[in-house]
Amino acid sequence: MDDKHKQLPDLFDKSFRDIVKAFDSFFDESIKHVHDFFQQTTIPVEVFETDRDVTVEAYLPNVSREQIRIDRSGNQLRIRVDERQLREVKNEEAHYYHRSHSLSQRERVVTLPFAVAETASSASFKGGVLTIVFPKHNSTIKVIDVDDQ
Repeated sequence: MDDKHKQLPDLFDKSFRDIVKAFDSFFDESIKHVHDFFQQTTIPVEVFETDRDVTVEAYLPNVSREQIRIDRSGNQLRIRVDERQLREVKNEEAHYYHRSHSLSQRERVVTLPFAVAETASSASFKGGVLTIVFPKHNSTIKVIDVDDQ
């Protein structure tokens, strides 16, 4: 029986294990990048209401104020974050130079639950939290009576 094992190639020798480890590493890293991509596309948001206003809080860690853009149309609020990254690698000894530039955008559209005033909204950004406050629209609610027929 020992003679048969010596005749068959050893499928689990060091070189084969190295190849398997390389494949595992490749797929592990790829999955991490896919996971990171999907995690970054969402902006967590909470909406709070009081008697006088509607407050939207967006959680934007590792973002600067200059990267944020806020737009509103009707009762829709859009929060957009533009992220630019410039990467440069130089190695004089190896005569190697690599430069890459990437741009990514994340955005979140929030439907505001109540009519809000067209003006007098305010926004602040502190500690990675964007806070937008809209005063409620002061329109009166008209009640319509239903007649019996």
